[in-house]
Amino acid sequence: MEIIQRNILIIAVIILIAALLWAAYQYIKFYRTEHLVCPKCGYCWKPPVLKMILSVNAVEGKIIRCPKCGSKEYMEPEKDVK
Repeated sequence: MEIIQRNILIIAVIILIAALLWAAYQYIKFYRTEHLVCPKCGYCWKPPVLKMILSVNAVEGKIIRCPKCGSKEYMEPEKDVK
C-alpha cells in the first residue's frame, strides 16, 4: 500500500512539473512573438507576467484591463511586426 501511495505522489509531482513547464513555455512564446491590442483605444502592449497569470482566460485571448484607457476588455494576442 505504501508503494502505491508513493507512486501516485511521484506521478502527481511529474504531472504538476509538466504543467508548469508547459505554462512557462506558452508565456515565453507569447512575450517573444505576440502582444495585446485594446479594442477600445488601439493601445499595443505586453502585460506583466503576473497580470497575464491572474487575468481571465477566454477562448484564445484574455479579459484584461488596458493600462492606457482603463477599459476591461477581451483581447486576443496579435503577432509582433518585425
